Amino acid sequence: MMDNLTRTSRDRQIVAGMAAVFPPELLLAQDALLRYAARCVPDAWPDVQSILRFAHAYCVNPQELGAMVGIISFRLTPKGKLVWADCQRHPEMVVRTNPGTLSRRVLQAYGCFVATAALVEQARRIH
Repeated sequence: MMDNLTRTSRDRQIVAGMAAVFPPELLLAQDALLRYAARCVPDAWPDVQSILRFAHAYCVNPQELGAMVGIISFRLTPKGKLVWADCQRHPEMVVRTNPGTLSRRVLQAYGCFVATAALVEQARRIH
């Protein structure tokens, strides 16, 4: 079992290593998307339409960009419709998502989102 200090240390290492794992364009797209959503999306969090727009503008994979802000996407069947699950607005959908349906890159991006969110939540409790 991992204690809170170990988990916090691991999360910090994950966040610090994001630049080594993800291309600069994806990190720039994430930053721009979050800044845009804070000012222009009604609940101040990215939505699927914004993810698609910013992914196109920055020439990055929309599924990876979405995962970096907690919105994962996958196909229920190989040729099926793309489904988006938003952990901020509908966390129950993300919890029920089989990780086997996600690509390795999407899992990496979502893992970084989870680590970042955990650090932010911890900072909120301290202050």
